[in-house]
Amino acid sequence: MQLCSFDDNYKIFDITPIENLFIQEFMLRAPGNFVKVYIYGLSLCYDRQPLDIENFARSLDLDANEVQNAFRYWERQGILELDDNGDTISSVKYYNIKDVIYNKDYNIENTLYKYKDFNQNLQLMFGSRLLTPQEYIKIYDWIEILRLPKEVILMMIQFYLAEKGPNLSINYLDKVAIQWAKDGIDTMHKAEDYIQASESCYKETVAVLKYLGIHRSPSKIELELYKKWREGWGFSLNAILQACRETAKAQSPSFAYLDKILENLHRQKLITPQQILNHQDSRGSIQKLVREVLYNLGLGNTTVTPKHQELYNKWTQDWKFDHSVILMACKECVRNKSNTFEALDSSLHRWLKRGLRTAGDIRKYIDRVEALDIDIRAVLDRAGDNRLPTPADRKLFIKWTETWNMSYELILLAAEYSIAARNKMPFIHRILESWNKNNIRSLREAREDHKRHRSRQGRAPEGPLSKQVDFNKFEQHEYTDDELESLFEDIENL
Repeated sequence: MQLCSFDDNYKIFDITPIENLFIQEFMLRAPGNFVKVYIYGLSLCYDRQPLDIENFARSLDLDANEVQNAFRYWERQGILELDDNGDTISSVKYYNIKDVIYNKDYNIENTLYKYKDFNQNLQLMFGSRLLTPQEYIKIYDWIEILRLPKEVILMMIQFYLAEKGPNLSINYLDKVAIQWAKDGIDTMHKAEDYIQASESCYKETVAVLKYLGIHRSPSKIELELYKKWREGWGFSLNAILQACRETAKAQSPSFAYLDKILENLHRQKLITPQQILNHQDSRGSIQKLVREVLYNLGLGNTTVTPKHQELYNKWTQDWKFDHSVILMACKECVRNKSNTFEALDSSLHRWLKRGLRTAGDIRKYIDRVEALDIDIRAVLDRAGDNRLPTPADRKLFIKWTETWNMSYELILLAAEYSIAARNKMPFIHRILESWNKNNIRSLREAREDHKRHRSRQGRAPEGPLSKQVDFNKFEQHEYTDDELESLFEDIENL
């Protein structure tokens, strides 16, 4: 049994001494989580409680591998010693840093020595530029923390040195190494595939810059844009160069301007060089048609934009609208005081849902309206009203015949019973609503119901109703342009 020991609460109120040499010489350049691991491990040295790597990591809310990488980092710094079988660390021995530096002949070269062959290959790549010990240690992190094989690191460095020159910073390569580790580029085969794709991307980006009259190496942003066009949107180099013709309108063509052009082509699913060429050749005629649409919307002074053309292509190619129908929809938008391309798009979408795409479709619609109007005018005439039908009348008539499934004879009978009413159609509707509720479907049942209704009101039964409908008096109406347009006011109700 230990003769002297601390109370259980002692450690909570005690302190963990951290040497200033650690802060000045080691902590400032170390990753934040690695510092957490070192300090927490140091506190456990005073606690003397058994703790494995998994529980240690859980206490810091870190991954166990990250904790082990941190300890290996500090071992490379020479300030602690590990019992490490390569897979799992079983124990950690902390050194006193003053003792390490002043008594144990601390020398960073000792850390570098174990990578002697690797170091020689590195230095050969950089030529006359001598790498510092700190740069070597940063590169070792890629091996021991990021777990990238040495041969993959050498290939990565060689590729970027060839691309950017011998003054390439290790900090830049550090970001690249982290990204390679995230992307899983951890074998020679994967590295070769990535470099081959990157070289192709680099050369093609240079070709696009030259086409735009820009003679320099591409920036990182330009390379990322080109990669998006090629891999994300599926454009080939030839397709991109074909799209570059559009940049002739710009005073200073740029990748950002080209990106907008390609985004518009991608939305329209115009990917191949031939598709883009056909689009460019046909754009002149499309612009003329779009200008006519803008004029009919009352926007004659508006410049035709790619968005206008994209919408027009959707209406004519995807939705199969005739140009004449689009112009007719323009008049509806103007009449409704919503003369924008967005409002026009909404109107055409409603017509699309009703199956109205061509002049023939509209003729059928008008024929249906005319046929409805003949029936409705006969009903109004039977009720003693000689006015023309309205969209509201059509909506009611369709409800009676299609929703309630009332026969035309029943509707005419209800009209006769409404002859004395001031508002004919609402009165007819109330009668038919009552009959529908009571499941009255025959003329006999309807007349009996009417007699009962009059009897309850103390009225004498009516004599026989003998007025006949003369359909010849309701000829099809010859519509003016304004009247034709008005037929679309209630399309959604038909």
